[in-house]
Amino acid sequence: MVLVLAVDTATPAVTSGLVRLGGGARPETLASRVTDNPRAHAEVLTPQILECLADAGHTPAELDAIVVGVGPGPFTGLRVGMVTAAAFGDALGIPVYGVCTLDAIAADVRRLDGDVDGGDLLVVTDARRREIYWARYKQDQRVEGPEVRKPAEVTPEPSVRVAGSAPHAALFDVPTVDVQTPSPAGLVAVAAEAIGSGATPDPLVPMYLRRPDAVETADRRALTRTTTDALRPEDADRCAELETILFPGDGPWSAAAFRSALASPNNHYVAARDADGRVLGYAGLARLGPAVFPESEVHTIGVDPAARRQGIGGALLANLLAAADRWGGPVFLEVRTDNDAAIALYRREGFEIVGTRKNYYQPSGADAYTMKRPDPREERQP
Repeated sequence: MVLVLAVDTATPAVTSGLVRLGGGARPETLASRVTDNPRAHAEVLTPQILECLADAGHTPAELDAIVVGVGPGPFTGLRVGMVTAAAFGDALGIPVYGVCTLDAIAADVRRLDGDVDGGDLLVVTDARRREIYWARYKQDQRVEGPEVRKPAEVTPEPSVRVAGSAPHAALFDVPTVDVQTPSPAGLVAVAAEAIGSGATPDPLVPMYLRRPDAVETADRRALTRTTTDALRPEDADRCAELETILFPGDGPWSAAAFRSALASPNNHYVAARDADGRVLGYAGLARLGPAVFPESEVHTIGVDPAARRQGIGGALLANLLAAADRWGGPVFLEVRTDNDAAIALYRREGFEIVGTRKNYYQPSGADAYTMKRPDPREERQP
């Protein structure tokens, strides 16, 4: 039996679940969470994942694979799900399979049909700007799409029914199927054959479809070309070079300091690399405290100034927080009081200012805020 984590943030709903796959049977959902909040993907997803694991009586270390919806969907929502899935996969050393979200909705409709062919299916979701994402299915196959269009430009024929976003499905004069968002089992069903065969997953590439989101904007293109993996000792010189650029007056780390940090078994360090393997960003986390009262501290996060505004900092932080969630306990960090961009990023991930450290950075003498993100499991206790 294979234990699979499934997540999707391509629609207004934040979907996560734990699914058991194997033995030739259909995917079995062990636990699931769906929160309809398009503005809280980042805040909701990781706690939902931990709740699903707890409900099913499993730990992250028991996961065999991850499936994530890659859209089509808006950039911000997609990024949250895909970065979180990639971070968990990287931290656990397990494969991450990307599937089309519309395909997962169609798979859920087929699960409702059982062995009966209910006829050609149209699946639509909200693309905003008064447009829809759509795809058409015949039996078990997608035969058109996915594409983004105005509803008036999409004809229902030859489809005899429509599923997906209810307000948008209602625009078509054919019967509707009440499947509005992908379920964890539907997501896993799309990737079941690849998971079962142990196939190497394709790189995660988000489906934006709409220009300029899909191809015109440089930061979107760069994000799809960036990979996140473990920081290595041979990266130390490059990290030290970036430190002197990013933190010239705040005691930048030396290459020796990076190598020392990487040698500690209680540290978790990751790198973001371009297609040529060059380090674009780096981040490090330390596990502190005894096992019964664990806590973590973010040591550092740095991104090459030439590669900023590409989501790299957020991807690195998500990777660190996934590791911290496996350990348990709160997470702490220090940040310059005048670093508004970093403070905003940390707030989005649940950190709050809990104190100020005067003259923390030397030799500049700049002050630092101490920020804390509580243990998500403690937050859910009554």
